[in-house]
Amino acid sequence: MADDYTREWKFRAWDPVERKMYSPEDLEEPDSESEDPKTIYGLLKDGNLVIQDVKENPPTVLVPMQSTNWYDNEQYEVYEGDIVSIDGKIYQVIWDEETAGYLLLGEDLDVSPGGDYLGDALHIEGNIFENGDATPEERMRPHVFRAWDPDERKMYMPEDLKDPEVDFRNPIYAYLSFGALYIYNIKNDPPMELIPMQRTGWKDSTNADVYEGDIVKMGDTDDIAQVVWSDEVGQFIYLANDGTVYPGSFSTSTQTLVIGNIYENSEMVPQL
Repeated sequence: MADDYTREWKFRAWDPVERKMYSPEDLEEPDSESEDPKTIYGLLKDGNLVIQDVKENPPTVLVPMQSTNWYDNEQYEVYEGDIVSIDGKIYQVIWDEETAGYLLLGEDLDVSPGGDYLGDALHIEGNIFENGDATPEERMRPHVFRAWDPDERKMYMPEDLKDPEVDFRNPIYAYLSFGALYIYNIKNDPPMELIPMQRTGWKDSTNADVYEGDIVKMGDTDDIAQVVWSDEVGQFIYLANDGTVYPGSFSTSTQTLVIGNIYENSEMVPQL
């Protein structure tokens, strides 16, 4: 069923001032009662993930780096921005806006597909900040989310997911805990955990944003497909109702039409 669908959105972060990489374990909800409260945490502002260090004024904004959901040959988690070796060749793990997925950028600027199938051959050597010359400005990208409330059966859009310090009346509270994104509706007791869905960066034929979990009509056909994340190829793809898988891209998405999503319009897709 659609309400059972879930995947983890997990992050680490680079501090451009201290020149330090913060692991997921460093990114957890601040504890104001602690004698040594954490000053680095992540939250959603209008649906966009912001990770900051509030011990500075103004706060230092860190660079989020998302987990690919892949693991290398020593079972270390692979993140966007990692430098990896495969069969003696060195690659960067980069986010590709066109395909809305991760690719491997070689030293000669050749680009190869990635995926969790590379685990036995792939080894993490470092990352682009500590072991490269990347700048925060060129590697900062938006990570935008909406969220489904399975209790109210309501979709909360990015503009509904605000900084609670700015809009304290907003009942939706989003934060990182050990690097993983959690979104709650705190007006209920106990709070209801919402289901985050990430924006792909694609636009449909009406210029509407395309999100994970959307249901789209494929071009001029009657084919209906879901937008899903594939660990196997490391990108968002279209999964048609007949089981056919279509690779996605920004250019092909403009030929589709968003007609619903798997939660509000579950009757449009097969129920597993």
